[in-house]
Amino acid sequence: MLTNSMENLPTSTEFMLMLTLLLASAILASIGIRRIGLPPVIGFIAVGMVVGPYGFALVKDVKLVNILADIGLIILVFVIGLEFNLNKFRKVGGIAIISALVELGFAFLLTFILSIALGFTSIEALYIGGIISITSTAIVLKLLKDAGMVHTKEAEFILLVSIVEDIFAIVLLVALPGIVKSGTADIAQIASIIGQSIAFFMITLIIGLKAVPKVVGYISRVDIDEAPFLLALSLGFGLALLANYLGLSMAIGAFLMGVMIASAPRADVITSRILPLRDFFGTIFFISIGMLISVSAMLDNILLALPLICIAVVSKFIGNFISAVIVGFNRDSASTIGVMMMPRGELSFVMARQGVDVNATREFILPTTMLISLASILVVPLLGKVLPTIVDPKSLIPIRILEALEYPARVVRVAVNILQSKEGSNKMRSMLPRTMINIAIIIAMITIISLIDSLLMLLYNTFVSLRVVPYNIFKLIFILGAIFYPLLNTFGNIGYTINSMLESFHARINKALILNVRLHHTYRIVRNIVMMIFILIVTSFIIPPLVVGSSIDIILPSSIVALGIFIYLLFDTFVVVNKKIEESLAEIIFESEENK
Repeated sequence: MLTNSMENLPTSTEFMLMLTLLLASAILASIGIRRIGLPPVIGFIAVGMVVGPYGFALVKDVKLVNILADIGLIILVFVIGLEFNLNKFRKVGGIAIISALVELGFAFLLTFILSIALGFTSIEALYIGGIISITSTAIVLKLLKDAGMVHTKEAEFILLVSIVEDIFAIVLLVALPGIVKSGTADIAQIASIIGQSIAFFMITLIIGLKAVPKVVGYISRVDIDEAPFLLALSLGFGLALLANYLGLSMAIGAFLMGVMIASAPRADVITSRILPLRDFFGTIFFISIGMLISVSAMLDNILLALPLICIAVVSKFIGNFISAVIVGFNRDSASTIGVMMMPRGELSFVMARQGVDVNATREFILPTTMLISLASILVVPLLGKVLPTIVDPKSLIPIRILEALEYPARVVRVAVNILQSKEGSNKMRSMLPRTMINIAIIIAMITIISLIDSLLMLLYNTFVSLRVVPYNIFKLIFILGAIFYPLLNTFGNIGYTINSMLESFHARINKALILNVRLHHTYRIVRNIVMMIFILIVTSFIIPPLVVGSSIDIILPSSIVALGIFIYLLFDTFVVVNKKIEESLAEIIFESEENK
């Protein structure tokens, strides 16, 4: 197998010739495309269209280009994680998150519904919704610089919302392939995939944010300049492969490792070294997209793309306008944000490419995405002249239209103003993240238990004392134990009270704490597990042989008692585990910037 693969590889001369052709063409295309005011990404895709199999077929080995493109995708997502540091995320705050959810939700749902109405399958509609919902941060930043608005409050808001959009794009890249594998877009399947991703996200972040910065810091002290850079790359590819092995997208692994390394010493040095790699492999990635597009396909799909372009423009402007008014921007500022958030670019192409690769969409999606991207970029200066902006407040459309959009936003804004007050902001800051943490823990726990169902069945069948109840009841008890603490804390602080009562109960049993506070939780978990195993062994394997032939039947009573003790210890163990998970995630979110 390996020999056959090696025989199909091009020679080193052919490979160098191909790279020379691609990179030289990319330089010329980016220069030419910039002169007409378009971003280099469009030029790179155009190069792929020209040199690929649908163009002049100058590049024969498209498979090798695709391998380089896959590497480029992982590095692209890895760098998004590197540039997404937690301090910046804390700066976003709940208000910017709410704004992003409003505009993303509006654009995604409207696009999904209209795509279904246009005759697309539900899975194609999900991909189209993702393609149209995500703004290109790189293109927007260039537009803001050209307009001289980089240092305005509107630009700061746009860039903060873009952080949330990037996360949304990563979530879609993770979730959609799993939906494709199931062959349906039903809610249960989506919930299962999101649950698996949340579980992977939580476990990886909790462990990684403590371990990875220390490892990177240690390697940084080694007198080898390349060591931190090489370690970062190996960790990024390694976690991407682990995510793929667990049935998730490589994107989530690469993104999470980028986030973890961003918290490490000399993260800025590592980022600066990886950026050239991103530019090189990213260029190949976008060229590979172009190789899948033909000019004739673009012309054939113009009529199909027109309604999608209209949806893309209308949904993005309305969603951003309403969300900006909700958080306190005036009409001109909200209109400016709506216009500047219009361009679609790199992540939209990544999503379209994934849709084709996993056979979720027909190949029309690539030329259609190209047309949507071009239209969304070219329409920005036109909308800037038609709509009121902070640069030019004059409006060529009736103000009544914008007033109609402002009205529902102002109604919601009243509630947001309460949240933005000092008292409301403090409550929002403490309540909302903790509620979201507990909901995430619940989803993760249920997902993990569903994945280990075979192990639970083995446990149930091994110990007779557990079989006093049907398996479904036993599994339900296990699930309730796993979500007991976060479920109570979702609706208040009841979970903290329960934990305090349990700790007090254990203190009375032991007369005094056996270990210090730092090790107390570990001791409690280990002790509970040992006790559960001991009780199950005694009641399942030791007591039954001893009472064989006896007139007194104590097997059933002992099994009932054992099950009761097992349930108590199970609940207590999960309370400790969930409390530590919640504390770790809360520390990640609430840790003050002074400590950084």
